[in-house]
Amino acid sequence: MTMMEWNDALKVGHSVIDRDHQKLIRLINDLGDAMSAGQGKEVCGNVLDELISYTQTHFANEERLMSVHHYADTPRHKAEHAKLVKDVLAFKAKFEAGTATLSVSLLHFLMDWLTHHILESDKALAQGIPPG
Repeated sequence: MTMMEWNDALKVGHSVIDRDHQKLIRLINDLGDAMSAGQGKEVCGNVLDELISYTQTHFANEERLMSVHHYADTPRHKAEHAKLVKDVLAFKAKFEAGTATLSVSLLHFLMDWLTHHILESDKALAQGIPPG
């Protein structure tokens, strides 16, 4: 079940960032598929781990671009990244402790956050650095 689809509106115009965003969307969809198929905690947990890991890799890539190109809005953009990582790692800890379950509301949160971040922060970033 495709929860989120890549489309032209989500393109920021920087090939590396766009490629990363496409992979993040695939991972969100993989998580939704695992949940819909009723796969166990271990499978869903592994997909969640991959999503978290790749998100951190993507953020590091963006932050490296910000540094190299002296992007003016770096502090705010990095703060958005840090807050999401903190929130998702807190959720993961609760999930692993058995005090939280994966739900559609988590998927909607991730989709909404990613869409908002791409359309606002990452499009602004891509305009502030040379195309990749």
